[in-house]
Amino acid sequence: MSKQDNETFLARWLNNELTDSELEDFKNTSEFKEYEKIRRGLTYFRAPSFEKEQQLQHTFDKLTKKHSKKTIRLKPLLYTISAAASILLIIGLFFNTITHSTAHGEKRTVALPDGSSVELNAASSIRYKRFFWQNNREIQLKGEAYFVVTKGEKFSVHTTSGEVKVLGTRFNLKDRANQYKVSCYEGKVQVTTAEDYSVKLEKGETISVINKKISEEKTLHTEPLWKKGESLFDSVPLGEVLDEIERQYNISFVRGAIPQEKIFTGGFIHTDLEIALETVLTPMGITYSKENTTVTLFVK
Repeated sequence: MSKQDNETFLARWLNNELTDSELEDFKNTSEFKEYEKIRRGLTYFRAPSFEKEQQLQHTFDKLTKKHSKKTIRLKPLLYTISAAASILLIIGLFFNTITHSTAHGEKRTVALPDGSSVELNAASSIRYKRFFWQNNREIQLKGEAYFVVTKGEKFSVHTTSGEVKVLGTRFNLKDRANQYKVSCYEGKVQVTTAEDYSVKLEKGETISVINKKISEEKTLHTEPLWKKGESLFDSVPLGEVLDEIERQYNISFVRGAIPQEKIFTGGFIHTDLEIALETVLTPMGITYSKENTTVTLFVK
């Protein structure tokens, strides 16, 4: 159900314009009790009493007398504001979104309303609508996350680089810098990239889009390595590896004139910064000095 359809439906409900069958179906939804609570809460919004209006008008007259002879009648304005506030409140409550995010060096698992779960990698976030989740399972993702989706209505994940649609499955989605990557670990997923390339992935299949170049490959593991505290790279620019170290350890590099476009193959662990730095930098001929959370890099 689209936002516009939702708003029309709710407006008809608030005006007692639903048919008997529509109302009965609505009462049987899991969201009805929440909507009813909000509507009851709106009964506490009242326009000011006549005496209060007179006091407000008197104050307003004093404030405006020096600037204009024109007097604004407050009664209709206050009733209009009260009604508008109620409408904005209920629309805001119905259609606001929930956001979950992770900082650099942090991972977390989020339980969704239908029992699905999302594990966020470092420096990532998801956003979805608070209500109508069962009929509109859509998520906006920034960064990287691993999804375990329960069967039900269509489930989709949107990023700036593409869209993934599923019914029930396990998959990992990464959208960082110039890389968009989807790996399917169970079931099937439909992937559509920003370039309108569409492909259906089954268990054990991966699609990558790097600098708009599309490649399909096998998924080598049973779950993403970052869930086990590891990052693995195959022929990627060193700068991207350094970006990931910053995300996992909440540090910042002073990169100077190091060759960030130089190709790196290998990996690092997420549990020991010194080992991670040595593993990545030593083979690339780079030394470093560390002060608090700042790591300065030098070419040997």
